[in-house]
Amino acid sequence: MYRYLIIESKKEIKSDEPVIVSIFSEYINFDKIETDEKAIYLYYQQETDVSFLDVILNMMSDTLTDLRIYVSYQFDNEIDLDAHKKFIERKLQAIPFNKYVYLDDKVILKTLLDKVDQEIRRFIFRKYLNDSIMQESIKTYLESNQNMSLASKKMYVHRNTLIQRLDKFYQTTGFDVRLFNDAYLIYSLMK
Repeated sequence: MYRYLIIESKKEIKSDEPVIVSIFSEYINFDKIETDEKAIYLYYQQETDVSFLDVILNMMSDTLTDLRIYVSYQFDNEIDLDAHKKFIERKLQAIPFNKYVYLDDKVILKTLLDKVDQEIRRFIFRKYLNDSIMQESIKTYLESNQNMSLASKKMYVHRNTLIQRLDKFYQTTGFDVRLFNDAYLIYSLMK
């Protein structure tokens, strides 16, 4: 699975690049590092349980620099990752720098919920954008007040089938509709 981080600064980031890369390399083995004027892109593949929020907050206090970090979910291939990265770069421009230190797809969707378009839907739903069975499963589950038994009865499927569908959606998108905040965001996208 492919993943990436974007670490942005208000000012030119070149002077802080060695420190940032060395600190993050303690937690992750990077496949590739890219830098532009105000951002560093770190690409990696392994799972990690590191709190990037804690790392970036400590780094900000150590370097006395305003930073923010975007943490991606996982991608099956580099083509999807590159398309997502370009999408995120555009969306990050619409979010004021000082509003968030830590960003991921959930924060971006929450921030841009009033400006939802087909592009946002495509990048959030990924392969389930046109999957009517998955979308109907999620919608029925949410409209059944997140009651698995009631939703499975309404859909005439076994409860475990519905659980497996919701698990697949979570594994692919990073949104677990069994959690209220994620459910709210996904249901808002489905309207």
